[in-house]
Amino acid sequence: MHKRHIASAALLLFAAIGFVGCDDAPEEGRALIAVTMNDGAPIESDVSDGGVVFEDFIAVDFLSRPFNSFITAPRGDVIVETYRVTWERTDGGSGTLSPREETLNLYVPLESSTGTVIRLVTWDDKSSAILAPLVGTVNVVTMRVTVEFTCREPGTESETKTSASATVKFADTV
Repeated sequence: MHKRHIASAALLLFAAIGFVGCDDAPEEGRALIAVTMNDGAPIESDVSDGGVVFEDFIAVDFLSRPFNSFITAPRGDVIVETYRVTWERTDGGSGTLSPREETLNLYVPLESSTGTVIRLVTWDDKSSAILAPLVGTVNVVTMRVTVEFTCREPGTESETKTSASATVKFADTV
């Protein structure tokens, strides 16, 4: 029982520094999968850089830790297979960006962290009826992005979901 309290304390610590997801089935012997996005910082997205539209990519870090001392590799290793990007408007405006799903296929060994870069804002997002009107103005659109990652242990069909969220401020910063 003491180990569960330690795991709970670690979980709360991760929450304070940007942790936003985990596999919540310790009784099945699975690993804790934590993810942070952009080091937990808000994200600024320029809708037009001198008239050119660029997609936005951000850093994502995954951490795989066992819930208990009985888990050993390869059990607890994780493959992050896909991610789904969803948006929620937080500035009181109407409309939001369309959700989308992308493939990742990233291997995260047990007892380690692995980083990668994912595409967060696409050209289509910036060309949308919501963001395109920001070009050449001082207007700002603020949204909350949630990225949900689908993970599984190698050799199994058992899926785990973990997610990270951040505030994104869209503006024409030129």
